[in-house]
Amino acid sequence: MIHYVYEGGGEAATDHNATVDFSRTITTDRVTNDKTYGDWTADNGDSFASVTSPVIDGYTADQLKVSEMTGITADTEDISVTVTYTRNQGTIDVTYIDETTGKILTTKDLSGGTGDDSGYTTADTIKSYTDKGYELISDDYPKDGTKFADDPQHYIVRLKHGTVVETENKSVNEVIHYVYDNGDKAADNYKATIVFSRTITTDKVTGDKTYSDWTADNGGRFAAVLSPIIKDYIASQLKIDEMTGITVDTADIERIVVYHKVPAGIIVPPVHPDKPSQPSNNQSKTPTAKAVKDSKPTDVLPSTGDSQKSQIVLTLLGIMAVIISPLALLLRRKKQ
Repeated sequence: MIHYVYEGGGEAATDHNATVDFSRTITTDRVTNDKTYGDWTADNGDSFASVTSPVIDGYTADQLKVSEMTGITADTEDISVTVTYTRNQGTIDVTYIDETTGKILTTKDLSGGTGDDSGYTTADTIKSYTDKGYELISDDYPKDGTKFADDPQHYIVRLKHGTVVETENKSVNEVIHYVYDNGDKAADNYKATIVFSRTITTDKVTGDKTYSDWTADNGGRFAAVLSPIIKDYIASQLKIDEMTGITVDTADIERIVVYHKVPAGIIVPPVHPDKPSQPSNNQSKTPTAKAVKDSKPTDVLPSTGDSQKSQIVLTLLGIMAVIISPLALLLRRKKQ
């Protein structure tokens, strides 16, 4: 007889029964009553065939097969064999990976009887990492959990470092002051600004910061600026030239244009550049002061190109002559 039982007790399958029958003759002398016994002979062979143990899902028998038994005799005692079934053990492993560094953060190893619920979810572990600044990429572990099976189960949870992106701005200013030679204001200040910006990316897990390159909103240049025209005055600089190559490390630029009174009788021609520079969007328009009222306005002669420049030079020479001539005369009189 073969008994099939579970490891913890209880019948796992119906017992297997097999019988070998033996017989012999007995001869009795009717006079003396003596008995003569013949030899035992097996009616159906003198062996028990091998028996394969039943297959039970989720369990493994300690004997997959009870081997054949031969040489059974009439004197052989009844044979009893017990096959014990043990619950199969399944394994589950869950690996948490930091995709930013490529390293394994932790691994959870589980084991239990096949068919049993694992009793595990990834929610708590994921939260512990997101609280530290991680962000979940993917989680292939079943949301509602899983059961142990005969085959090992492998799951992966992928996380990455969360980041915070901020923008940093810095400005470089150009200011041009327009004043008379006595220090009084001649016209409104001209101001232009170049704004530089860059992004700062902060790793929420490590706190490390990554900086992008600085970029300028208008290519890092200040456009040329024509000085305002003020009647009866001439500027020390007719134009502030374009400035290029401005970087975030460039200090603010400050310029002063001084206006000098033009002596009576001197005509100052205006300057009309052939190709005036267009100010960038972030630069204010060139301020133009209103002409000072005069009972005898001085006519302005239009001119262009090189002739304009020549007239300006002649005008400046004339101004200098007017200023220097009285001084020379005074010195001559002193010598005499």
